Amino acid sequence: MASIAEELGYLTEGLKKKLIPIFVVIFSGFLVSFYLLDPVLLKIKEDLLPEGATLIYISPVEVIMLKLKIAFVIGVILAVPLIVHYVYRTLKVRFGLKNPIKKSRLILLLASAVSLFILGVCYSYFLMLPLVLQYLYLMSAAAGVAATYSIYEFISFVIIITLILGTAFEVPIIIVFLVQSGLVQIATLKEYRRYVIVIMFVLGAIFTPPDVLSQLVVAIPLVIFYQIGIVVASLFTRKRPVKSPAAAN
Repeated sequence: MASIAEELGYLTEGLKKKLIPIFVVIFSGFLVSFYLLDPVLLKIKEDLLPEGATLIYISPVEVIMLKLKIAFVIGVILAVPLIVHYVYRTLKVRFGLKNPIKKSRLILLLASAVSLFILGVCYSYFLMLPLVLQYLYLMSAAAGVAATYSIYEFISFVIIITLILGTAFEVPIIIVFLVQSGLVQIATLKEYRRYVIVIMFVLGAIFTPPDVLSQLVVAIPLVIFYQIGIVVASLFTRKRPVKSPAAAN
């Protein structure tokens, strides 16, 4: 059996041949979003900055570096579907997948992935972040500390949490895709579930402020959607007709 390093090397070699269209999508998304970010930053400030808190910049290039960072992230996000498509094609050839996903089902999965990502972003922006940011502000105010945030740190925090929760809502689609492609078995997902849950809580602790509430708000959706993904993948698997050994031969 090939090692993980060998498989990653094969995958990397396959993607190298597709770098030009990937970079074109990333650069186009970067260029367009960079020039449209000013009203977006203003909207985030109006919607999420707690009343009484102040945004400042502490470096002459802080705002432009923030815009460059966000524009690059948007470009990468726009390129993700293309990257996933190339990765799937490479793995399908590498492992000789006998049950490739039908095009109609791929379109359904893609539409579901986009919808769930948008739903996760809305959950983060309109429900989770206002509660967490207001809670953190009130904690600081109770200690007699004035809330003066660096615009780079504040907006970066908002973007990171929003992306994490948007991705969390994608977990069922990712699991269904991996199982339907034959790359992962449901039994494996169940076997390693406890380890995955621990990793999710660690991620929640890393990407949120050092308080239990923020960690739970990020980690719990990840855990819930991981379990939903296993259930949905199991339902899809039951519907798939199983070939007998004689038929396979």
